[in-house]
Amino acid sequence: MKTDPAGATLAAAMRRLTSQIAPLPLGTIFEDVVRVSSWPPTTNGMPVLSVDDYPDTLLAQYIGVSESHEGELHSLAVSLARLPGKAVREYRAASEYLSAFVETPGVESIEGHTFLLRAIDHVENCVDAVARAEGFLRTSTFAAMATPDQLETLKTVHEGVRAMRHSIQHADERIVKKQRVPEGEPLFPAITNDGIYFAGDHLFHGELAGTVIHERGAVASNSGTGAHLNAGEPS
Repeated sequence: MKTDPAGATLAAAMRRLTSQIAPLPLGTIFEDVVRVSSWPPTTNGMPVLSVDDYPDTLLAQYIGVSESHEGELHSLAVSLARLPGKAVREYRAASEYLSAFVETPGVESIEGHTFLLRAIDHVENCVDAVARAEGFLRTSTFAAMATPDQLETLKTVHEGVRAMRHSIQHADERIVKKQRVPEGEPLFPAITNDGIYFAGDHLFHGELAGTVIHERGAVASNSGTGAHLNAGEPS
């Protein structure tokens, strides 16, 4: 499995950045997070993913190499290509709304409240797209082209996003079915200056950005494999 040099470099930088911040211990609650990272957020701590550095061209790239493939294989290739692009778009949209929020009076205003909720919506979409694309990258086709170290890196890079997606997806079980929401805990993901918190899981903004970049690079460098995809889209 190849990697995009620029993406791999920036992803490594992101991992170094987050590694310098002490990981939150097991049992961390929202009150602990707020003590070290402001909520509601007062700044936008999301690293910039510029259009110039990360253009939304993956879908066109896959369509180009897959145009002669049979329908099912063509669909699989396009499905794989669209998810990293979607993750980048959703990340940027979340950052734009977060920047707009910090310019308002805050959650006390309707405008501020709306901007913050929209930022959360886009973060959720970004996390979901990243996790689903990881499923593609772990299919037998991609695994056959990767070294054990690369597969382990893929697993490690996605750990934070995977945990956050799991918390988001199972929120209905805790809130609706079990009616279990500890006092002081948010009912949906909370964006702070440094990251996203929900149900005991915390994902640094730099970690999410690094994962988006790493994944996009992995998919971009393997655009020629669309003809060999042999597994359906992961859930």
